[in-house]
Amino acid sequence: MTVVGRIGYAFDRVLVYAKGGYAGGEVGFKARDNDALVTYEQNDWHNGYALGLGIDYALTDKLSLGVDYTHIDLGSKTSTGPNVFDDGSLGANPETYKVKARADVVMARLSYKFAASEHN
Repeated sequence: MTVVGRIGYAFDRVLVYAKGGYAGGEVGFKARDNDALVTYEQNDWHNGYALGLGIDYALTDKLSLGVDYTHIDLGSKTSTGPNVFDDGSLGANPETYKVKARADVVMARLSYKFAASEHN
């Protein structure tokens, strides 16, 4: 999930913008130790930030084409969780692990502007 604000500059039929704001998401971690027949698994909510830029070009008065890039960084989190044996029993020694969550997203879009009706 992201909540971002955009600021940009428009000239002729082009809009260039930068954006930034909050990002959050549930990050899942699962690992398996085949020698010990143990699985480690945990899901945690991570909070972070989103930064990006984009460009929109008006092909016509109603149709525009855009490209948007967003870097999402949900930071890193160290957690301790139980180890679970294949038979479902819990191990005596909890495991500690560190998870880093980042994503780079590129989106292309084609937008159509519907005409608003005017009422006096």
